[in-house]
Amino acid sequence: MLTGPLRALALALAPVLVTAAPPVAPTRTVVIGHSVKGRRIIAIARGPNDAPRKILVVGCIHGNECAGLAIISALERAPVVKGVQLWLVPEMNPDGTAADTRQNADGVDLNRNFPYQWQPISDATYYSGPHPLSEPETRAAVALIRRIRPAVTIWYHQHQDLVDMAGGDRGVARRYAQLARLPATCLPFLPGTAPAWSNHAFPGTTAFVVELPAGPVGPAAVADHLRAVRAMELGERSGSRTSCAPLRRPVRRAARPRRQAASGSGIDAGAGAVIS
Repeated sequence: MLTGPLRALALALAPVLVTAAPPVAPTRTVVIGHSVKGRRIIAIARGPNDAPRKILVVGCIHGNECAGLAIISALERAPVVKGVQLWLVPEMNPDGTAADTRQNADGVDLNRNFPYQWQPISDATYYSGPHPLSEPETRAAVALIRRIRPAVTIWYHQHQDLVDMAGGDRGVARRYAQLARLPATCLPFLPGTAPAWSNHAFPGTTAFVVELPAGPVGPAAVADHLRAVRAMELGERSGSRTSCAPLRRPVRRAARPRRQAASGSGIDAGAGAVIS
């Protein structure tokens, strides 16, 4: 126990130590739309509205690929870099999450329903809808991105265990992959996806997919993803803007089992891989 002059010094410093804690970013919750069944689609904005840099992170667009929700939950509590407004959308497809299905309540794969190079796809797994932006969830996502124009948009998927740097500044996605300890690659182009639309509609910004592994994201991996998101807030990047070359030495925690793709389930998927 401190006594005498040391106790007096500790008491004098206590208010300074308390005020030195990092300020909590102002936070507000916004309803950006509703699902087919009327469920609210929520966005959480952390940081001031006049922040010059906006980052958007979407936890789940396919209702059976929602491991990203653990990262979103952690980001709700993490400090935000000064000059940044961080937007978090936990569930872009709340009906699909409730039903544990990839598609929304209309049976549409939302990541084939965006307007850039949309194509009619009748396959039940990847059904693209009757026309671009036919689904209220897709329209909500497009309206939000048009409104805030994020410098970086991250879409969490499963189960390929990689970062797809197929569009925008590939150095941005490569830096994320480096810090998240995931391989970085360029997956084949797919029609009507959210990142492709965003990268096309807003040149100079970067949207990319983070394919999490199967199963839940553990605490150590969540910490890696928090560091990666913070790097996006800081504007970090790594390597070429245009090359698909992977990192020379990707740092991996451990080998993880990969889910086998069903025969013919991919669209333009190269070696039959299941694609976002």
